[in-house]
Amino acid sequence: MKRTIPLMAAAASTLLLLASLAFGQQMSGPGPGPMAKTQMQENHDSGMRLLGVSPEKRESIRMIQADYKDRLFRLHQDIYAKTASLNAIMLQPQPDTIAAKAVSRETAALRIEEMDLLIEMHARIARETGVRMPMGTGADKMMMN
Repeated sequence: MKRTIPLMAAAASTLLLLASLAFGQQMSGPGPGPMAKTQMQENHDSGMRLLGVSPEKRESIRMIQADYKDRLFRLHQDIYAKTASLNAIMLQPQPDTIAAKAVSRETAALRIEEMDLLIEMHARIARETGVRMPMGTGADKMMMN
């Protein structure tokens, strides 16, 4: 029982961090308002604080994430555009399956590129700060605040 509570707290902290990072990624487009930035920062900081990350390391992590923000945002937008294109093809009365498969492969390549960039960012965070962060799943791939 004594070990269960700290493990549950760590799991809850990790989930909170992932949620805040996913929210940050969704809100990381060009020009989120000051209120969105403040909320993202608070969410990011509270998750990191719960994990025992010092303010200095949190700032280092934010700086590293900022280095990747624009590239990740562009990839996210490209994936969104490809998904819209695939939907447009598939909603036709006679969908062109060859074109749909080609767009699907392009989307998959963009997702691989996005994941590779996230892996690179996480490795840099771990190398430069000593903080290891979970990768997350699916669209919440994290991060960007």
